Amino acid sequence: MRTAERVRVREIDGNEGQRLLRIIRRGIGSVVTWRRAQVVLLSAQGMFVAKIAKVTFTSPDRSAT
Repeated sequence: MRTAERVRVREIDGNEGQRLLRIIRRGIGSVVTWRRAQVVLLSAQGMFVAKIAKVTFTSPDRSAT
């Protein structure tokens, strides 16, 4: 089985980062929205896909999409 390659989102500005933090901290929206916000924020902070998968309890392939 091949693991996902290094994937990163574009740089996010301060407003976008604050919005993602609000979603994560307050649980705004659905679980899917919360999970996506978490993955995007971690990727924007430079975390590798394998590490994101580990801390979000998901597969590397799901974290890289």
